[in-house]
Amino acid sequence: MISLRKLWIGILATLTLSSHAARDEWLWAIGHARAPRLRSVREWAEQEVVVPNGPYADDPYDPNLIPWTRLYLDELATGRWPRVAGTGPTQAGKTLTIWVIPILWHLMEIRETVVAGLPTALMAEDKWREDLEPTVRASPSMSALLPRRGPGSKGGSVREAVQFANGATLRFMTAGGGGAGVKGFTSRVLGVSEAVEMETAGETGIEGDKLSQLEGRLRAWTRFGTQVYLESTLSIAESRFWQEIQRGTRSRIARPCPHCGNWVTPEREHLVGWRDAADEKQAKAITAWSCPDCTQPWTEQQHRDANALSVLVHRGQTVTPSGRVEGPLPQTDTLGFRFSAVDNHFVTAGDLGRELYLAAKELDQDNAEKRICQQVFALPWIPPDVDLAPLDPEQVKRRTGTLKHGQVPTDCIALGVGIDTGKRVLHWQAIALSGSGRRHVIDYGEQPTRVKELGARASLIEALQQLANYFDHGWPTPEGDRWLPGQVWIDSGYHEHTEAVYEFCRQANGQLGLKPGQELYRPAKGYGEGPEMPGRYTAPKRLSKEVRLLGTNYHLSYLARAKQMLVHADADFWKSQLHDGLSTPDDDPKSIVLYEAPSPNHHDDYAAQIAAEEREEQFLPGRGVRRRWVRKRRKNHQLDAGYNALAAVDLIVLLAKRHEHKRRTWFADQKETTHG
Repeated sequence: MISLRKLWIGILATLTLSSHAARDEWLWAIGHARAPRLRSVREWAEQEVVVPNGPYADDPYDPNLIPWTRLYLDELATGRWPRVAGTGPTQAGKTLTIWVIPILWHLMEIRETVVAGLPTALMAEDKWREDLEPTVRASPSMSALLPRRGPGSKGGSVREAVQFANGATLRFMTAGGGGAGVKGFTSRVLGVSEAVEMETAGETGIEGDKLSQLEGRLRAWTRFGTQVYLESTLSIAESRFWQEIQRGTRSRIARPCPHCGNWVTPEREHLVGWRDAADEKQAKAITAWSCPDCTQPWTEQQHRDANALSVLVHRGQTVTPSGRVEGPLPQTDTLGFRFSAVDNHFVTAGDLGRELYLAAKELDQDNAEKRICQQVFALPWIPPDVDLAPLDPEQVKRRTGTLKHGQVPTDCIALGVGIDTGKRVLHWQAIALSGSGRRHVIDYGEQPTRVKELGARASLIEALQQLANYFDHGWPTPEGDRWLPGQVWIDSGYHEHTEAVYEFCRQANGQLGLKPGQELYRPAKGYGEGPEMPGRYTAPKRLSKEVRLLGTNYHLSYLARAKQMLVHADADFWKSQLHDGLSTPDDDPKSIVLYEAPSPNHHDDYAAQIAAEEREEQFLPGRGVRRRWVRKRRKNHQLDAGYNALAAVDLIVLLAKRHEHKRRTWFADQKETTHG
């Protein structure tokens, strides 16, 4: 600031030009009154950011170590793009560079308020603790600006905002109302994480999608120039986020091939060798990146050396042999930035080859392909074509194998049970997985309740206990070996049954001496799109204090009030798995078959219940085609029991792979009476 004395001296000196000393003092004051030059986002990051975790933890942030970060930050520094949509593989530094660093640059260097947009208010604390706070505290200059008490202080809870000592505020927002809602708050800068999950409509259904609601908070600043950063893992090609990248600059990263010299952008199909491997170790040893033009493989050192020379090429531009990018900039305000597996220096080509080899062996190929596309190669997942023809009950009841009622296949590796609860009757189903991958419906049935005599809660617990007694007898193989179920999932979604199911599971697992996380009996809640469902299933991105296990379209969370784990399952996905298995030719290893019927009409009611719902397609603007289940007949209990049993089998296999679960079997004499 210039003092009044110096200001008057300057004015007089300027008017009279008679005092050289006064004029010099005036010029000195003007020079020192200028604001310091603002550093570019890359300059600021190099000088202020310390990597909080990972292989480079506690080191100064250096964009030259991972070339894509240099290209991204340099492009931001041009100031050409008021809107940025960036994506890349998970666990590759994506969130730190694309989302965290730009947000902190605005807060610390520009000293302006930033809105951090998140899909849910519950994510605010996690995003602060896991992504933002570690970066702030790792830097001496930034940590000095943290509040000493309240939100953002050490141990302080963060739900809505953190105000730094320099006057800047980080405000967390979701869409609609609630604790982190968007009402009555504006900002020039918006940084959205997990942008794909913001593409759904708001709570009332009339406000538009959540992302549009958040962007409305910038409207008051339009004249002064707004800045938006969008970061997310990809979902499907029809998502708004992917379309923003495509309609924006659609930038790609090119590097010179060490063999032919052409500037190329290798993609998934250019990772070669792993398909010819005999096992995962060989896959890691022989996999390499190859040139899209000359097809020659690269050594790991050649790959990294080529990446060090990489350049950013926008839509419509070309690269000369010398590495100069030529061509006009796309006529867009959006930087559509994507880096891929070839740019990820945290993994080698061999690491990727091993992951692809193992993914090709998974039972659920759709889920494996989805994970590889979205998390490894940063590509949208293209759902496979699905036959939406209704399941024919007549065909279902004829899909019988050679096993008798209640028999387990000799090569069984998992046995799961699903129970659909009802007021008067419980429906249950047991499915066994053989070593070949085929699923066998070995048993199913009904268990009545005494609701009129005992009431809803007591009668449900009694009926579940009677089923548990039945399951404890197990089911035999043709040779007489006997199997117990490895998982029993019980539908707890209906509010009148919830507490009773919790109580039964707690008691049953306690009697077996099983602690939380080891349960045999688990309450389950299914999610799906339909009038009687709680809404579409959303899988957590990571484990947390509540989320203890992530499975194939289901997860386990600890429910403190029930003192046990609760299964959250994607009902739509697992119903599809059940229908697809029952539609697959009988000789296919992944088919589902029923036990041999003792009479021609034995499976009639079962087949009708399994086919009581049908898949329909619905087109959602900006999101593509969404499949949902529609009930055509009232009785669908075996469909619900069946999808829970099928998912329970998947969990048994998952736990066995992690050495946290052992199949519960014992051997019995072939002549022992069975209860199948």
